[in-house]
Amino acid sequence: MKLFIVFLVVISFLASVFAAEEKQELSYYLIGNSLTWDTVPSKLDGDTQWHVDCGKSLPFIFENPAAPCVATSTLWPAALKEKQYDYLALQVHYGSQLAEDAAVIGSLIEMQPGAIVVIHTGWARSSSREEEYNRVDADGEMQHSAAYFDALLKLLKKVYPTREFRLSRAQDLLNRIAEDVKSGTAPLESVEALHRDKIHMDIVTGRYLMHNAMRHALDQPRSKVGFDKISGEVKIYLDSVLDEVLER
Repeated sequence: MKLFIVFLVVISFLASVFAAEEKQELSYYLIGNSLTWDTVPSKLDGDTQWHVDCGKSLPFIFENPAAPCVATSTLWPAALKEKQYDYLALQVHYGSQLAEDAAVIGSLIEMQPGAIVVIHTGWARSSSREEEYNRVDADGEMQHSAAYFDALLKLLKKVYPTREFRLSRAQDLLNRIAEDVKSGTAPLESVEALHRDKIHMDIVTGRYLMHNAMRHALDQPRSKVGFDKISGEVKIYLDSVLDEVLER
């Protein structure tokens, strides 16, 4: 009988441990286009889903959720209605303006009142990266500049003063690398060395950078999983850029 009681106590204890571990798993949901896909959501930790539609702005995705280009997407209307996530990452892109982005983000985060909100900045086409980054106003179409994201956060915080908002700061990372290339301190010939085309990231180096930028915004530890082919020298350099840009 005593052995049986001990057995029951052990089983009860193990069940409580497993239940606690399951309860502690955090959940993440990402909405965006191929620049969100370049952060490699499938390699993020925890319970992670996404809605990714190629080349589309956030207002377009909001208004047209039925057929995203990535087949593994969990459609946002059902996902945000049926579950409360710990983190919600939303990507803005070309084709929208400041007021439109703020309105759509507001509608989405109201469906997730407890989530930490990450605005994934994405990044510019390589041909216009420097020009966009250096713009000092937020007028007109969305641009990948500090001015645009500062203005966007100002609008959002005015309406939602108690919500926690973060930026992935992807465009800041590329700007820093461009500065290092110019000074000769980067082990890269150009920023474009991180790309596979005019805007998308290379599947090893560029995606390693953007994946870990997203992980940082989501409070996840840095990871090399899936990026084993990255050069040791380049990885050390990109890690230093992540440290210096995202930690300041």
